[in-house]
Amino acid sequence: MSTESADVALMRAFVEQVHEGGRIELIEDFVHADFRNRSAKEGRSDGREGVVGVTRALHAAFEGLKVEIVHCVETDGVVATHKIYRGRHVGLWLGAPPSGLDVEFRVMDFVRVRDGRFVEHWSVLEPPRGQ
Repeated sequence: MSTESADVALMRAFVEQVHEGGRIELIEDFVHADFRNRSAKEGRSDGREGVVGVTRALHAAFEGLKVEIVHCVETDGVVATHKIYRGRHVGLWLGAPPSGLDVEFRVMDFVRVRDGRFVEHWSVLEPPRGQ
């Protein structure tokens, strides 16, 4: 029987409390002041404030947002996560106007953890698909 690493537990808590729960006030507890998002779009913040922006955008775009963690593993301080985001598309998301449909999209991301906080992030995500 394996035990979950502290870094995987950190990611699970972040997804539940911040991305799904929308608790922006907790971001500093999870995201290091030196954080850099290596996948940030041009013109967007690649620091901690970018995490705030993405979280706000998620909750503005998707009503009833739920996030399923499909896989979450850690090696040498890097957590790899495969997630499915689901919700009703009610606001602008990545340039797409609201469809009113229940949608889902998958995200694969990699986060480097240092001192119990996220310090680097890379991601790939697919466009939302209607159900």
